[in-house]
Amino acid sequence: MADNYLHKSTDEIKYISMKMFRPNMDSIPSYPLPSGYSFQLYKKDSDDDEKWINICKAAGEFKTKEQGMEMFEKYFGEYKKNDLISKRLYFLVNPEGKYIGTATAGIDQINGKEEGSLWWVSIIPEYQGKKLAKPLVSYVLHKIAEYSNVCYLDSQTTSWRAINMYADFNFVPSRLKSDNFEDAWKILSKLCDRNFLNDIDQTD
Repeated sequence: MADNYLHKSTDEIKYISMKMFRPNMDSIPSYPLPSGYSFQLYKKDSDDDEKWINICKAAGEFKTKEQGMEMFEKYFGEYKKNDLISKRLYFLVNPEGKYIGTATAGIDQINGKEEGSLWWVSIIPEYQGKKLAKPLVSYVLHKIAEYSNVCYLDSQTTSWRAINMYADFNFVPSRLKSDNFEDAWKILSKLCDRNFLNDIDQTD
């Protein structure tokens, strides 16, 4: 859910779902957007639901708009009821005003506590590789830091390029998803040329 940007990194490696977390929200790297690009918050009484669905569908997260509608309701239904969505769901907009990316400053229940979580990082394919992902992630992480001192995200081994990017933001492996834990991080260590197993924080 966290990294549909670069979702299609490779289909040739074993798919294993995994979780990462940032143990504190200090010293978040900042990356400026290219000239003309901007961020916009979700606006109620607009077609922003459809814009979100179109972006995530183009990024490969789901195949149909119907599936997208189901996912939107699952993750944002409560946010819409209390209007939290207009403070947490961000869009990336190109110089011509086209909505081309999205990410969400979310909240997850972790060990009985509400913790910050990075959701639904998606950029449409024609804008991937244009140095937009890091500015998007950085911007939303700074927003998460306003209400949480940690941040979690969910991903999978097939999105290893996104995993590598998250490591640049000081995310480390989390044992909260323990199935095939070592297999997943051995695969990712090789693909990303990092020793993730040395970065495991036992306190999450």
